[in-house]
Amino acid sequence: MSEPTVLIAGAGLGGLSLAQALLGHGIPVQLFERDATPWDRPQGYRLHLEADALHALREVLPPERHALFRATAMRTTAFTTILNTSLEVVKQIPTDDGQDAEHWPQYVSDENVHCNVDRATLREILLDGLEEHIHFGRQVASYESTADGVTVAFADGTTAHGTILVGADGIRSAVRAQRAPNLRTMDAGVQAIYGRIPWEAAVAVLPDAVLQDIFAIGMDNRKVFLGLGAVDFPTEPSAAARGAGRPCLLEPRGRYAVCIVGGRHEHFPHSHDELRAMPPARLQDVALSVLTDWPEPARHALAAAEPESFFSVGMDTSVPGQLERHGTVTLLGDAVHAMTPTLGRGANLAMRDGALLSRRLKRVADGTSTVAEALAAYEDEMVAYGFDVVRESVRMGEQRMSQNPLPR
Repeated sequence: MSEPTVLIAGAGLGGLSLAQALLGHGIPVQLFERDATPWDRPQGYRLHLEADALHALREVLPPERHALFRATAMRTTAFTTILNTSLEVVKQIPTDDGQDAEHWPQYVSDENVHCNVDRATLREILLDGLEEHIHFGRQVASYESTADGVTVAFADGTTAHGTILVGADGIRSAVRAQRAPNLRTMDAGVQAIYGRIPWEAAVAVLPDAVLQDIFAIGMDNRKVFLGLGAVDFPTEPSAAARGAGRPCLLEPRGRYAVCIVGGRHEHFPHSHDELRAMPPARLQDVALSVLTDWPEPARHALAAAEPESFFSVGMDTSVPGQLERHGTVTLLGDAVHAMTPTLGRGANLAMRDGALLSRRLKRVADGTSTVAEALAAYEDEMVAYGFDVVRESVRMGEQRMSQNPLPR
């Protein structure tokens, strides 16, 4: 069979990882992103990467881009820090690195693989080289299966045709709504407000363990939490680019610590819709009000954050279910197995999905598999590990922040 033409709906980390891998295999690919630019919506700051993401990036990125990623990733200690409400360290919990010898036999080692990265920096690295393949402002409305593939209709009235459609368009996936209407999502019952603390202020107000470990979290008796995680570039991006022998594509975003105030909706004085409509500085005030009864160190840390850096997120989760077979359309990342951030694995699994699907589609291009066989093999593996992590994330969320349980 001739090589497939792959259409990807969504230019998040999973969709971009898949696109990079397919181009590396010489497989034609086009991405369609509903946002007008890559930076239209705040999508978080610090991101924790473990074995799945790190091995996927090694697999999908060309060597020079992978070198740039390594130069802009912070290698952390292998601990999650538990704090009290005074931001004193209670204990440091060893954190599993997610090594999977069956899926990544060529990469597994005893090396500590934990990294913290700036999400926007990682996304910019993954976008590099895709300029001729990505189309912004193109929101999927529907698709139609045809004798030779699939035709996608966009909200602006345009269409695109390819051999395969991959729905990587997030938890509100339009592709999933048509492809697998039985797979649903649910409100996790939890609200969070994110902000960013400049590095100098973070060093002054946070314990050393917070600046070195994967993540730190303090919680009160309501299970309202303050989460903290550092991002510290070991090498300036511009210097890393020069070392890779190429012009710099990144503006250094500096060193910082992310701060997250979260808990059940009822512990916030405003509804989710009201919080989404608030300006950033007002969200900082709301976050401070939620921690009114906490000792001064916690409130000082939150007050030290940049007022314009705050944004609000309402947490949802996928509900595990059956993904029926379809010959030309599949799903990836949050479009199929979205989860709350209690385990910090959502982005990791999306990038694992991208690497796995690219392997299967390479067999189609090589003539050793049909499209239907490739997608079926991918979905069997992806659904198994993806929904396993969704269930574990919900269990952890119930313990840590009174997340709503999955329906029985």
